[in-house]
Amino acid sequence: MKNSIILLTLLSLISGGCEERVKNVNPFKQGYKNIVNSKTEIKSEHNGFSESEDLDKVFDNDKNTKFLVAYPKNSILIRCESPSVLKKYKITSANDAPGRDPKNWVLSGCKDGKLWDTLDIKKNQQFKERGGVNIYGLEQNIVGYSFYKLDLEHSHTSVYGDDFLQIAEIELVALTDKPVTEFSIESSSTKINDTIKFRDLSANAPHAWHWVFENGIPATSNEQNPKVVYQTPGNHSVTLVTKNQFGADTLRVKRMVKVYDPENPWKGFYFPEIFLTPTDTVSEGYKRAVSVMPHLKVAINEVTLGVCKQLYRNLTEVPDFEKVNFTFNWSNVLAARGGNASAMELWFSTKYIQNALKEESDDAVRHELYGILWHELTHGYQFSPSTVDNQYKPGYDYFAFLEGEADLVRINAGYHKTRHPDLGFDGYKYLSGYTTSGFFLKWIVDTYDPNFIYKFNASVKTLEPWSYKAAIQGILQKDVDTLWEEYEAFVKSYHKENNITKRKRIDWTKM
Repeated sequence: MKNSIILLTLLSLISGGCEERVKNVNPFKQGYKNIVNSKTEIKSEHNGFSESEDLDKVFDNDKNTKFLVAYPKNSILIRCESPSVLKKYKITSANDAPGRDPKNWVLSGCKDGKLWDTLDIKKNQQFKERGGVNIYGLEQNIVGYSFYKLDLEHSHTSVYGDDFLQIAEIELVALTDKPVTEFSIESSSTKINDTIKFRDLSANAPHAWHWVFENGIPATSNEQNPKVVYQTPGNHSVTLVTKNQFGADTLRVKRMVKVYDPENPWKGFYFPEIFLTPTDTVSEGYKRAVSVMPHLKVAINEVTLGVCKQLYRNLTEVPDFEKVNFTFNWSNVLAARGGNASAMELWFSTKYIQNALKEESDDAVRHELYGILWHELTHGYQFSPSTVDNQYKPGYDYFAFLEGEADLVRINAGYHKTRHPDLGFDGYKYLSGYTTSGFFLKWIVDTYDPNFIYKFNASVKTLEPWSYKAAIQGILQKDVDTLWEEYEAFVKSYHKENNITKRKRIDWTKM
């Protein structure tokens, strides 16, 4: 009798433990699944603008990447392994240039690749923000198709003057009985030794969970809503596998948790992978560049961390990049930054190095290349403002913020030996951009607030529309035009004391 009681007690405990482990505390949520996966065939009428902005970026579940074509219209064809009945679809806007957003489109479905049925037509669509997701219902659709096609047209000429079309993400969504893994985090940015709570939000009532926490304590968990402590600073990935009677689903979020040490706020900083892809390897400009900077990857990492230390307070505030693709090319454009929020593209002109710097010493060439790195990498990591008109040209806040802040960071790092403060041109004053705006902002740093660079960059997140007048008034409680009058007096005194004469600019593009 005694043994029977013990056995019943043990069975009760085991049963209770199992029931507690698999109990789903969330109310039932119907699961919808993106039908595009690794086995889906996708084709585009036009190729992507670059390797980092090609077709697969629109189906990679990352709104920080994008598909960009150099045409105002484009068709995308999707072929699935088996038919699916679409119930909705989602389109996510890309990171910049709202004029490149799709405005008009037609979604069609086909069973055999020949006869197409129109599922939805949209005109004059708008996106409220960059990375904004528009959801379109197809609840009346009851037909399953294996082929889908989107014929898209862009909104209007972009602020950069092009007629390109871009999309961050497309999702074609059907009902599913399998679990659809989703989870949230109490805070994605935290200090070492803080406790972080994770919450399962998965659909279709999973009954089992398996979490993997990179560098977390615990490293794994089978609880539905676990708590984790991180003692290692850096960016850490999180994986959750959920199961129900119909199957399993896995979600991995790379570098989801950002952890910093207040005593060493940059320990564990994430450096993107660097790729060197020169298109010019024969010119004297290229040969000189690699001779004066033989360890280019080291230099890029050095400048990357330096830029972030000026713009942010610790590693948790910094935008992530998967990679930086660096290209030396023979071009009339000195330098440029492109790509997306996941992969940064940097281009440097070997023609500029060969022609404009041919009489300069190796130290001067190295100094100039470092300066360009500081400027262009700032473009990668700085915030982008939303102004009244978002015009990228002198005289406008949008242009003067981007180029002025990039030169501010360069000047503050000490890479400005060939440049001096000036008063701009055509009456644009602090909206002239580049060194004019950069030296003005540096004067503010030196005169009024040593933490101004961080505050200036951060103001983009709190001001809309953003403007120099509103930002500087908010940071310093001073009028920008009054500060400019003080700066004018400083520049005149500086030029007089240093006997500055304006250097004639070499037209190296025609040499």
